[in-house]
Amino acid sequence: MSRKAKSDVLPEDESQNEPASYTAEITDAKREFSLPDNASYLDVWFDILLNGEVVAKRRLAFPLGTTEEAILAEVKAYCLMFENDHALAAEAAKRSEEETAAESVLSGLKGQRV
Repeated sequence: MSRKAKSDVLPEDESQNEPASYTAEITDAKREFSLPDNASYLDVWFDILLNGEVVAKRRLAFPLGTTEEAILAEVKAYCLMFENDHALAAEAAKRSEEETAAESVLSGLKGQRV
């Protein structure tokens, strides 16, 4: 079965030195039927939390017969991936700010006489 994802909300800025971990709370789980696949699947909805606040809602689909342990492991892995993606995005934003500042310095130097 394919995975499905819904609305993404960015987390608030973390002001502490040690980064907080994302966690998940499963909000709904039920059996659904896919017309295009002509197959039933397990539809699992969960919230991604940071410091107890919901920062995103997600949905994953699993084939019938998937164990509870396997679903929980997949949701946990999704949280780790979500955390890594946001860490990479923060690093890229910082690099972009540094590059913008460097461009400003360079353009200010052009034509200067010392």
